[in-house]
Amino acid sequence: MSLLRFCLLFLWSLPCLILAQTPEPSTINTPPIAGVAAKVADVQLPEVKVQEIEVPSIPSLLADNIRAHLQTLLDKPMQQVNSDYVYEQSNKALQAFGYYESEVTLQWDKGGEVLKVNVLLNEPYRWFQVHVTVIGSGEEDEILKQIIADLAIKKDQVVNHGQYEAAKKQLEDHLLEFGYFDFKWLKSQLLVSKQRRRARAVLSLDTGPRYQFGALAIAAGSRAQHYVEKLAPFKQNEPYQASMLGDYSLSLNETPYFNSVRIYPELSARQNQQVPVRVEVVDKPANSFEVGGGFSTDLGAKGRFRWSKPWVSDDGHYLDTDLSVSERQQDVTASYTIPVEDPVQDVWRVSGGYKLEDGLTEDIFSRVVTLQLQRQWLTEENWVRTAFVRREKEQYDVGTGLRTSHMTIPGISWAKKQRRGGTLPYWGEERLFAIEGANEDLASSTSMLRLQWQNAWLRSWEQHYFYGRIDLGAIISDHIESVPFSLRFYAGGDQSIRGFKYQSISPEENGEKTGGRYLVTGTTEYQYQFAENWRAALFVDAGTATNDFSEKLSVGAGFGFRYLTPIGPIRFDHAWGLSKESNSTRLSIVIGPEI
Repeated sequence: MSLLRFCLLFLWSLPCLILAQTPEPSTINTPPIAGVAAKVADVQLPEVKVQEIEVPSIPSLLADNIRAHLQTLLDKPMQQVNSDYVYEQSNKALQAFGYYESEVTLQWDKGGEVLKVNVLLNEPYRWFQVHVTVIGSGEEDEILKQIIADLAIKKDQVVNHGQYEAAKKQLEDHLLEFGYFDFKWLKSQLLVSKQRRRARAVLSLDTGPRYQFGALAIAAGSRAQHYVEKLAPFKQNEPYQASMLGDYSLSLNETPYFNSVRIYPELSARQNQQVPVRVEVVDKPANSFEVGGGFSTDLGAKGRFRWSKPWVSDDGHYLDTDLSVSERQQDVTASYTIPVEDPVQDVWRVSGGYKLEDGLTEDIFSRVVTLQLQRQWLTEENWVRTAFVRREKEQYDVGTGLRTSHMTIPGISWAKKQRRGGTLPYWGEERLFAIEGANEDLASSTSMLRLQWQNAWLRSWEQHYFYGRIDLGAIISDHIESVPFSLRFYAGGDQSIRGFKYQSISPEENGEKTGGRYLVTGTTEYQYQFAENWRAALFVDAGTATNDFSEKLSVGAGFGFRYLTPIGPIRFDHAWGLSKESNSTRLSIVIGPEI
């Protein structure tokens, strides 16, 4: 009986014992799930963020494009990275270069800091057809036909989405450049057939009509309105071409009359297949002044003052004066210009000047006063032709005693300068040919004929720049010692043969440099742009100034740097005179482009 009572009591108390042994509820540490932060005891665990995206074993062009598409994942917690998004963007990046059937797998490295996108490339798709059709006025446009023939996308080439979009833009740019302002795409499709593993481009354009230049709408108030109208390179009813507006703006900016020029087509006002052209100019003040300075290793520190008066008369006559003062040279000039048709390229000009050089080249002294009348105009081949007659008086001493000359010198020159790239040109060419002479029977101290030819080239390819220059000169005279100092030829200096002093290469008489009858110099230079604003340079200069070519050529070589600024490069050169007996070097600093 007591045993039965004990068993009943044990069974009754068993649930209470089980309940007493059940633990209190607690936070369970579970593995993290993408997009959900795990918590332990209500404390946020540190998140691992994506620091790098690796795309190994495929061409860098493709890898870079994948990284660009996945750029938004950087610094994002790895738990929030959606694998479907990575697959989608990676395939888009590959398809842009024709790889439509690549295999992409993902892998995490360094605990989630590195996302590795592994790609197995299959054969890229190719264009099996590029179909371009044009209707409208542009159907007979020969330039448009040539652009279509030269489009980058061609049959059997690998599909490239960038080239496809560039081809469309090339067509659109041409249509806007040549006045097809109402053009529209009838069809622009990139069709991909995964069954045939190839693609087709279909481009269909309606160019609409080609517009003509309409009337000039010139803002009122300019005193030079006559030249605003006259310098327009187009006439009303001529076919529109946007580049002519750029040429027009450049022509007006080159005149001495305007502080600012703005030219644009009024597209909203186009009608009857004509588009008016709006011209807005701001006149310069009655007097303008410029003050500047600089440094040259040839001339030393220098200062400059310029005074311009663009409104001398209602006919566009203008006055310029220029004062340049350096440690070794002083120069003042004044000119009065009378425009004929073009106030820059077609003018009469009267000018006068005074130039003093004292100690610039060892013990040489020269003082020159000049008065010149010139006629300047542009040839059909865009050469600036200048015919002139100059009267000059010079006092000079080149070690043979003080002498005075009086010369009346008629002459003519042809000059042409072309460059692209503004103050930091990447392409350029400069040419000059000049001939001048004097005769003892025509108010001159001696008879002579002086010829000079200069040619310079600048070419570039990517970060590489190549510059070359040739200077040739000759004086035909029975008595070279009677030819004034300023007309004789010297070589050496920053703009001639580096590594030698300014005008230090010359024939000598009694140890004094007297200047030569002939000049031959040349330069070859290579530049490499290694940073946004810096280029390194290597150069060799060679040549001579001589009476009979009995002297050996002078050769200078060295290296330098070019610091690129909005006003042009600052050129630092360190050169050795290789043909000198001494091993001395020269540092030169010049501001401005080679051309």
